[in-house]
Amino acid sequence: MKKTIVIMLTLVCNLTARAQQTETIESFVANSHEPEWYAAQAEAWQKKVDENPQDQWAWRNLFRATCYHDQFTGGWGEHQDESKTADVIRKMEAALPDSYVLNLCKGRFCLTTDEAAKRGDNILRAIELMPEDICPEDLEYLAVRLWINDPENPRVKELYTRSYQNRYFPARIMHFNHNMLQCMQPNALYFSNGDLDTEPMKMLQEALGERTDVIIINVSLLHATPFMNAIYKRLNIQPLALNVQDYGDKYGEEWLQHYEADIIMYLINESRRPAYFSPTNPKVSILDKDSIYNEGLVLKYSPKPYNNFDVAMHNVKEVYNLEYLAEPDLVYDSWETSAMLDMNHVTLLANLVGKFRKKGDEAQAKRLYNILSKCVERCAPLQSDSYSQEYPLEDRKAYYKNLLKEQLQ
Repeated sequence: MKKTIVIMLTLVCNLTARAQQTETIESFVANSHEPEWYAAQAEAWQKKVDENPQDQWAWRNLFRATCYHDQFTGGWGEHQDESKTADVIRKMEAALPDSYVLNLCKGRFCLTTDEAAKRGDNILRAIELMPEDICPEDLEYLAVRLWINDPENPRVKELYTRSYQNRYFPARIMHFNHNMLQCMQPNALYFSNGDLDTEPMKMLQEALGERTDVIIINVSLLHATPFMNAIYKRLNIQPLALNVQDYGDKYGEEWLQHYEADIIMYLINESRRPAYFSPTNPKVSILDKDSIYNEGLVLKYSPKPYNNFDVAMHNVKEVYNLEYLAEPDLVYDSWETSAMLDMNHVTLLANLVGKFRKKGDEAQAKRLYNILSKCVERCAPLQSDSYSQEYPLEDRKAYYKNLLKEQLQ
């Protein structure tokens, strides 16, 4: 009996130690966890901070774990300054005033009374203070924020180039963005949606000089004054002045999507440039759906009808590099979100298998079918969150398989 108790105590100690082991808090885009995990990590990193209040890496991870937990549980609410994240910022200010980590974290979250942080002053300071061995994710973040706050700053290119050299984004995500970038017409406007269809493309432009004629506009930046002023200047058009109150009175709770849609259409009409949208861009739904055409991995706006299937098939045959989707990786070691992007290929390109067959191009039909089939078998999303519970993995795989099989009938 005594031996059994000793064994049980050993197991309990081991489990406790494992539960309290600190881990680097990555972006939830790269590696998402349940709120309970972030709470446990915040507790573990708090102990590291208590042991050494000058440990900037510990503060960085404590902040991010706390911030994500608050974000996923509604901890910010209407009283942002009363959140646990705000408490971490205050304690960090006391322990490490004007430090790299404090300025970095204020870029993600600042007190409502901190006017300098709201202006983005801390981003420039964080760049001045950043260490040589800066975390690749934090370097990428600073590049993004500098691009938003000071688009013409020469250090934008430097930071994006360093971020590219650090290989922050997995190769699969870079391939996806390369394919989208290469298939757009010269001098196009590209309206992106999130991190994964914006930042890798910007890296390719700044670090490799790929398709710098394409102007990337993330729809979430339509309200960023310095960023939009740079866009207007590059397009040589007058800034658009809209009254937010008018939109609120006219559209109520839906005012924002109409407000942003009008900015988008203004940029398209005044610049007279070809306009493309990321396939995951929800703003497309507010535009005239009859003017949106799938050209493969991007959606093109066109007020005039045209044969977009011929363009999409040309992209598959001559422009896109799709072979990486079928590479027999021994271990799928990319981000979970990379798998989700891979599945977008199936949704967007599956119907082209049937189009190639109707045109008598069985070779291309077979090639595309095999690539997308292997993609489904190997790259089905692995997320273990509420999305997976609502749409089980096997159900999703069956959906994609049927989508492909329909093209052979």
